[in-house]
Amino acid sequence: MKRPFFILYIFCVVVSSAQNKTQKYIDKYSQIAVDEMNRYNIPASITLAQGILESGNGESRLATEGKNHFGIKCHANWNGGTIIADDDEKGECFRKYLAVSDSYRDHSLFLSERDRYSFLFKYKKKDYKKWAKGLKKAGYATNPKYPTLLIDLIEKYDLSRFDKETETERQLYFANSYGLPYLTGIGGYYFKKESLYFMEVNTSFVFSEASVGYDHEILNMLYAGVNTGIFYVPFNKPSVIPHISSELMHKREKQKIILIRGGVQITLSDIHLFTESFNILPYFKLTYLLN
Repeated sequence: MKRPFFILYIFCVVVSSAQNKTQKYIDKYSQIAVDEMNRYNIPASITLAQGILESGNGESRLATEGKNHFGIKCHANWNGGTIIADDDEKGECFRKYLAVSDSYRDHSLFLSERDRYSFLFKYKKKDYKKWAKGLKKAGYATNPKYPTLLIDLIEKYDLSRFDKETETERQLYFANSYGLPYLTGIGGYYFKKESLYFMEVNTSFVFSEASVGYDHEILNMLYAGVNTGIFYVPFNKPSVIPHISSELMHKREKQKIILIRGGVQITLSDIHLFTESFNILPYFKLTYLLN
C-alpha cells in the first residue's frame, strides 16, 4: 500500500515544482510582456505563454545560454549572435541575445514586421484565443496542439489579467495628421471602450478648420462618426464659417496607432476662395497617435 502513496507523493511534488517555476517566470517577466504589449499591441498573455512554453520556464538551453525565450531561428536577415540547437532538424541556427529583454523585443518585432502575421493585429488584444490560433495558422510553430497549449497556460495561470492593463493604459493621445485638402494638423484623441472623442485643428495653409467630434466602433477597428466646428478663411474678407461633418475611420494598431479617416464636411454657408466657392468638402487624413 505504501508504494502507490509514495508514487502519488512524488507526482505531486513534481507538479508543484513545475507550477512554482512557471509562477516565478510569470512574476519575473510579466512587466516586460506588458511593456511590449503597450508598445507593439501584442497581448501580454500571448507573449508570456509563448515564453513559458518555448523556453521551458526559462530553463531550456536556448534560454539559459542564448537568452532566447521564443525559439526564434536565425533566418537570412539576422546579423547578431547565434546558438546551435536541435529542433525540427538537427543543428539548427537560433538567435542569441545579450539579455532576456532583447529576446522579448525581438519577439515583438518578429511578429509586427512580417506580413504573414499582420492579420493578427486586427484582433483585439483581449482575444487571446484568436491570437493563439492565428499564430499556428501563420506558421509560428509546427505542433498542431500549439494553440491549445498556449490557451491552457493562459487560463491556468490567469495570464489574461495582464491584457486588462490595456483598459487602464493611456487613453488620451496627442497626434499629427496629414492628408488632403488639409496638409497637416494636430489634435487630442480620447479612447473609451468603443468610443473616440477628439478635438483637432487642421490647415491647408490657404484655409483652416477646427472641430470637435465623436466616433463609435461599428465593426472591429472600423468607426463611424460626426463632428462639428468652424472654417477660418484669413484673406480677402476674413470669415468664420460653421460646418458639420461625417466620417468613416479605420484604427490600425501595429507598431504605432494610425487612424485612417475619410469624410465630408458641409458648411452652413458658402466658402469663397479667390473666384471659387463651395459648401461641400471631401477630406482624407492619416492621423498618427504619438506614444
